Amino acid sequence: MKKLLLLSVMLLIGSNLILGATVKKTGNSTMNNTKSVNSKNTGTSKTNTAKTKVSKTGTTKSSTGSKPTGTKATGSGNTKTNSSGTNNLDKNTNFTRLEPNTGPANKRELTPEEIQQNTTTSTPASPENTVPATTSEKPGKKSKEKVPEWELVWSDEFDGNNLDSSKWSYWENGDPWKSGNYLDENGNLVDEYGFKAKQYYLRDNVKVENGYLAITVKKENDKTVKINGQDRKILYSSGAVHTKNKFTVREGKIEMRAAMPEGIGTWPAFWTWPEDYSQSIGIPAKEEIDIFEIYGDNLKRVTGTAHALKSDNTYASFIGNDLRIKKNEDLTRYNTYAVEWDSKEIKWLFNGRIYKRLNMKKVAKLSENIFKLPHFLMINVALQDKTGEDENVKFPTEMKVDYVRVYKKK
Repeated sequence: MKKLLLLSVMLLIGSNLILGATVKKTGNSTMNNTKSVNSKNTGTSKTNTAKTKVSKTGTTKSSTGSKPTGTKATGSGNTKTNSSGTNNLDKNTNFTRLEPNTGPANKRELTPEEIQQNTTTSTPASPENTVPATTSEKPGKKSKEKVPEWELVWSDEFDGNNLDSSKWSYWENGDPWKSGNYLDENGNLVDEYGFKAKQYYLRDNVKVENGYLAITVKKENDKTVKINGQDRKILYSSGAVHTKNKFTVREGKIEMRAAMPEGIGTWPAFWTWPEDYSQSIGIPAKEEIDIFEIYGDNLKRVTGTAHALKSDNTYASFIGNDLRIKKNEDLTRYNTYAVEWDSKEIKWLFNGRIYKRLNMKKVAKLSENIFKLPHFLMINVALQDKTGEDENVKFPTEMKVDYVRVYKKK
């Protein structure tokens, strides 16, 4: 009996030892499997992190631009969760996302497909309901399409072979001003303008061809013009056109695209005068807007000015700061020049960027002429007194105009 009892005790001890070893082995195997799974899913989490955009505020956005469903990556790399789920931080990938609403014994990591689904909105992505990442509108709010601010009301694209006489007139016969300076019988300059300009405007120097208006400036040797029935020599010939009695504008946007001439002394301009102004009255125009003036001795500068006549018949000139163009810009190539003019101010633009403003309140302090009159347009290339100082190496030269356009606000 004692032998039988001893044998039973030995069998019981042996069974416990075997069971303990089995449990230990099973536990080690489970731990190894868990490490393997974590290692694999860490790689998956890293891949998903690389595909996820993080905003400057630290909020994680999916590739569709939608907000995630309750998970935010902070700047420190920690993960905050909502009350409905739990997350397991992985030091190698900053965060590992876990499936919410599972008990501790059933916790598992999400698959890549589930992570992608969890970071999008519940509404299927489609062209109608997907909000672009670049929009500033809130999701679900339709973005407003920008309405054009200006409406074209007048233009000349210079597509014909002749100057359009329904829009332009040549600068001649004292209209809108004198044609230029010349030499008297003794070879002295007759200064018709008062600032010793050296050009004389001729219609032959204005051409429309190949889609452009071209005004050519030439050095003349034996060229003569009729002055009061007498032949008089001129030093240089140039050209000019205007829209007086054919088109006027009062407020709006006036724009030209053009390439400037070269040479010291060249002085191309695009400018305006009131429609009823005549130089024959002997005083300056009540108002003048110089959309641009360019000086050939400094082709890095663009000048825009305005002048208002004061009570003493002299000008209040509003010059302001000129524009110094960018290094990659070249005035001898095509650029756009414009003014935007309304009842409150005039703005000057070069290639679409504003470089000068004039407030009408400032004008009103000096003159009663606050740019309320309709104006006609003028295009010309004048020549300063310094013309020829470079021995005319750039002559003949020309100003080429691609288009002139006038817009009104809608």
